[in-house]
Amino acid sequence: MAVETVTMTCCLDERAHEVPDTELGQSAMRPDGYFQALCGHMIAAAPMVMPDGQPCQLCAAIRDRSTARRRHVRLQRILG
Repeated sequence: MAVETVTMTCCLDERAHEVPDTELGQSAMRPDGYFQALCGHMIAAAPMVMPDGQPCQLCAAIRDRSTARRRHVRLQRILG
C-alpha cells in the first residue's frame, strides 16, 4: 500500500523531511509534539508559513525507492 507523505521542515536541522500522513495522527497521542520522518529523524516542526528547508536526502531516497517498487509491482501485475 502506498504511503502518502507531508513535507515538514524541522527547526532543529532545517531540513525538509517526508512525514507519513499516518504519523500525523499518531503524534497527537504523544505529549512531546514531535513527528517521525521516513528517515527516522524526530522532527520539531518549523512554522508552516516558513519556506521548506533543503530536502532530506535520506527521506527522498526512501520515498523514491518506495515509488519505484510500487511501479515495478504494477508492471508485474499487468505483464503477468
